[in-house]
Amino acid sequence: MSSKMTVKKEAIMARFGGMGFHNSEANVWREMDDVQFNQYVGKVYRELSPGFSRMWGGFPEWTKEEMDAFAEYCEKMQCKVGATIYLTGHCVRYETDEELTAYASNVADRLEYLIYEKGLSNVKIYCMSNELSLDDWGDLAFEMATFKKYHTYLYNEFAHRHLPVYLLATDASPMERWETVEWAIANGMVPISNVFGGHHYVNDFEAEDLDFYKIFKRHCSDVVNMLKPYERRFILGEFGLAQAFKQGQNNINGVKMDVCDAFYNGKESYSALQICEMALAAVNAGVYAMALWTFVDVPNPRDLQYRLNKWGLLRWDDTDYGARDWLYAYGLLVRYFRKNSKPLTISSEDYLLRSGGVVNDDGSFSVAIVNRHKEPVEIDISLENLKSDKALRRYLYDSANVPRSKFADLQDYDELIACAGNSVHVTVPASSIVLLTTDYTDHKPAAITGICAEDGTVTWEASTEAEHRYYRVYKGDSADFVPTKENQVASTIATSFTDPDAAPGFYKVESVDAWGNH
Repeated sequence: MSSKMTVKKEAIMARFGGMGFHNSEANVWREMDDVQFNQYVGKVYRELSPGFSRMWGGFPEWTKEEMDAFAEYCEKMQCKVGATIYLTGHCVRYETDEELTAYASNVADRLEYLIYEKGLSNVKIYCMSNELSLDDWGDLAFEMATFKKYHTYLYNEFAHRHLPVYLLATDASPMERWETVEWAIANGMVPISNVFGGHHYVNDFEAEDLDFYKIFKRHCSDVVNMLKPYERRFILGEFGLAQAFKQGQNNINGVKMDVCDAFYNGKESYSALQICEMALAAVNAGVYAMALWTFVDVPNPRDLQYRLNKWGLLRWDDTDYGARDWLYAYGLLVRYFRKNSKPLTISSEDYLLRSGGVVNDDGSFSVAIVNRHKEPVEIDISLENLKSDKALRRYLYDSANVPRSKFADLQDYDELIACAGNSVHVTVPASSIVLLTTDYTDHKPAAITGICAEDGTVTWEASTEAEHRYYRVYKGDSADFVPTKENQVASTIATSFTDPDAAPGFYKVESVDAWGNH
């Protein structure tokens, strides 16, 4: 079948703050070994280079040791890629002015320590509570005056110190509770809230549902439009698909199943379509930034713990650190829907083609198309106010043939598509996602030097190129072997690799840059 689509760059468009993740691993990352962090967590993060990150932090009782560990993590992750950091804290119920003043001061002390002493200048946003929770989950949704009180004490303390951190309201979940934003507006919270936000998990729609996109986009549009007169933006602080414990899988053999249902019901590969159209709906509605729950799994329960929390783009299941299928779908959006880009306006008469795009200040642009048809679609795309002097790279996520990598490397582009004037023709397979982009540079990274192998450990000199992201390590039977996917043995951000295979061989190392060149 065939279809038509128009992609337009508007003369005026608000900035997009980027896609990313809730990085819950930030508070436990020192439990990781070098293999997990260097070859998976750090490596994937730098390859994707998210523009936005939400994390737990800014607790009033946060210790120096905990903050130092957190800051070290951020230096290796968010600071390396320039991601905006949004911190969400927690606290107990305070009653007196003295208690609330001390609380606000303690939070401000800790944010100042991170920003000024540890150099985390990208800590930009703070909310006092996750999902309006205080004594119990979500209870502040029913006593918003209490939320406003805490928020006001924080605002006054931050203003007194000239602390460059925006306060976010209300962080409510699910989208049916985004009405708390309306309460905040009506009750004078706009002057003390520089940004607003909320969460949503798709518990009422199966991955195959074809109407959720328009429903979610409408909810996002409603809250975005509600805030426009006040010049405030909306952030999707957490989003995800159905929670298993709300789908009849609450408890299995004493274990609370706080997991993504799609990861356990056989729909992992197909559900990537829904999570990506959810992200595109938010972009098209004008949402500023978003964080998928989560980047890495929470470690398995230990001792008296009973909750299994498995939502990560990357697994943390004992020593299984590999990628889930969503990496090769949502990961593409994270990499190419960059921070400080501007959304494109896309129109199509085909209800089952869900699309979104962004343009960067250098004129490069990226467009993602989710095909919900059960057959391929030939699309003629007309470009308005967009020009390209180079071919578009096409990246494909086929839910029936996921381009998995043992080393959690993003897939390579599979086609170069010429731009004939202002027209592009592309084929999108059934139940697939195609990303088209001119956001790349043809560049051969400099050769890695100083490669030395001894007793099963390979070392090399670090790349000095600004666009370097990670290394691929290869092993062959002769000194002149050609590196291929078949003889790749690792991907890492480190400058060393210990080969678990004791068999002798020859090693080569390549640099992979920001555009996937190697």
